[in-house]
Amino acid sequence: MGEKKTSVLAIGAGALLAGLGCAPLTPSLEAASQSQTAQTTEWRAARLAQALADAEAAHENGEQTRLAQLVSALTISGLAPRDEGSTDYVSQWSLATGGEAIPFRGRLLGPAYVRGELAPGEVWKSAQTFKSGEPSTLAVSHKGSGPVSLSVSDQSARSVCNAPGQKAPACRFTPLYTQRYSIELTNTGPGRAVYFLVFD
Repeated sequence: MGEKKTSVLAIGAGALLAGLGCAPLTPSLEAASQSQTAQTTEWRAARLAQALADAEAAHENGEQTRLAQLVSALTISGLAPRDEGSTDYVSQWSLATGGEAIPFRGRLLGPAYVRGELAPGEVWKSAQTFKSGEPSTLAVSHKGSGPVSLSVSDQSARSVCNAPGQKAPACRFTPLYTQRYSIELTNTGPGRAVYFLVFD
């Protein structure tokens, strides 16, 4: 019986992985000023952001089989918290399903995520260095009334991406120069919102 359950979970995780870590990314070598804003799920970051939100919901609802499938796929993708001191929710969910804790892998080995909460009208600000010539994708998922908007600007305060009023904002751009970019998330809804921001 245990082998059958493991087999079912492995098949489910494989199917999720096909939609998460192995999703093809549309190549884009456009300058940062010609960034793209998307309402699409074809980018891996968008899929991972949604999978994080789905996993948290499955954990809260006690859906152990669904949670195990999502955690397996998220783990295989290489997703890790952006900051070493941050809570690793994927690792906590893994423990909740009877799995093992997942060691922190560090930002350079895969996509990274940040989880947070925003009150109505609240703004979260951060900065991230992106390398020249390397396409980068940011995507947000959230639960609550939302929506949570996403905006990115370069060190000269020029807008690179502005995705307001979308259910799952995402953007992809290729920096002309290696520099730090400012990132802002704003809860534009009337209620509290929990978000996952994925960098890829």
